[in-house]
Amino acid sequence: MDCWGGNKMKGKGRKKKSKFGYYLYAVVILVLTITNITLATLLLTHVQSIEVSGTTYSQQGDIVSWVKEDPLTVNSIYTLIKFKTGSYKLPIYLEKVSVKLAAPWKVKVKVTEKEIIGCLVNDNSYIYFDEEGLVLQITTEYNNEVPMIEGLEVKKPKKFKKLQVDNEKVFDYFVSVTKEIEKNELTPDRLVWEENGMNLHFEKVCVQLGKSNFGIKVLQLTALLDELEGKDGILHLEHYTSDSNNISFEKNMEE
Repeated sequence: MDCWGGNKMKGKGRKKKSKFGYYLYAVVILVLTITNITLATLLLTHVQSIEVSGTTYSQQGDIVSWVKEDPLTVNSIYTLIKFKTGSYKLPIYLEKVSVKLAAPWKVKVKVTEKEIIGCLVNDNSYIYFDEEGLVLQITTEYNNEVPMIEGLEVKKPKKFKKLQVDNEKVFDYFVSVTKEIEKNELTPDRLVWEENGMNLHFEKVCVQLGKSNFGIKVLQLTALLDELEGKDGILHLEHYTSDSNNISFEKNMEE
């Protein structure tokens, strides 16, 4: 009886060892599987390329370098989550940025740059700036779609630094007028600040706006420009108000 009982106990011990070995084997397989999946995921989501779009005056290489400042952006999933949650600080020249994955290893970055509202000439270079006076581009090339500004003195401008102007009030006037002409889809050749106020030049016509109420004056101007085509002279809007239709055109004596 004792022998038989002993054999029975040994059998139970072997069964316990067998179950333990099975569980251990299963755990090892599970760990190896998870490890392999993790390694495969890390390899698959390792960023191999960053594609940038939406740039006009900023450099794509600068955008890529900005993204890579965070060493963890080597992982595309991390990069996507980071830019979806807004956990980043934009470069000063950008308005916003969006990120998506073209593939697990390829990141696409679309940027919206700050808008250029005006241009002035300084030391034979064209200085392009936004409504805050931030210099966005310095180049020798002129973009005729951007209003040219005259009559504002500036110290030596630096890219991505704010313009140092001699008269902040006059600069604010320029910003106000450029917004109005953009809103009304006007394209003057030049915006010139003189003692009498703001003047817009359209070929041979000078439009005098004065120093106030630019919005209603530019709106009125849109209805008058077609009538002034081919003319040479001065359109006086400086005294125009919503209550007084004080508008006159002074022909150039040589016309």
